[in-house]
Amino acid sequence: AASRSPAAIRSAEKQRIKSPFGHILGAKGGFFCMENQKNDNLNLLEAVVQNTEMGKNTLEQILPMTSDVQFKAELLRQRNIYHQLNQEAHTAIEACGSAQGQSTMAKLNTKMGIGLKTLTDKSTRNLAEMLTQGSGMGVVDCVKAQKDYPNAAPGAKRLAQRLQEF
Repeated sequence: AASRSPAAIRSAEKQRIKSPFGHILGAKGGFFCMENQKNDNLNLLEAVVQNTEMGKNTLEQILPMTSDVQFKAELLRQRNIYHQLNQEAHTAIEACGSAQGQSTMAKLNTKMGIGLKTLTDKSTRNLAEMLTQGSGMGVVDCVKAQKDYPNAAPGAKRLAQRLQEF
């Protein structure tokens, strides 16, 4: 490897910025990529994006099915939290590349599943039970993602943990 001049080193240091997670970002190929942790960060953040999109999409579909004012208010509160966590994950991903989000097939499967489960029963009890099951699956997905991507930056881990605890 050729040695770099002090001017070249200073120039490279000026091009580095800190990510929202406190890690140094370097410009590579037109994108900002987190050094040494790129794959785990992207994978963990992608899991957060997919999980939060599933939550948002499910709540959007269920909201019009209920006339229970208190329940509807809680669904809106949860949708807003999913939206906030989704935005935070997208912002972090933009530092490394792009997010794929929830696949069209996953969205369709969810929509059809909700449609079938609410065909004959749109009671608050049934809707709440469905959301509880979905939330439980989301927690399991968060735990798996955190174990699968142990080298993710602390900020990415905190975001996944916040989603899991939500």
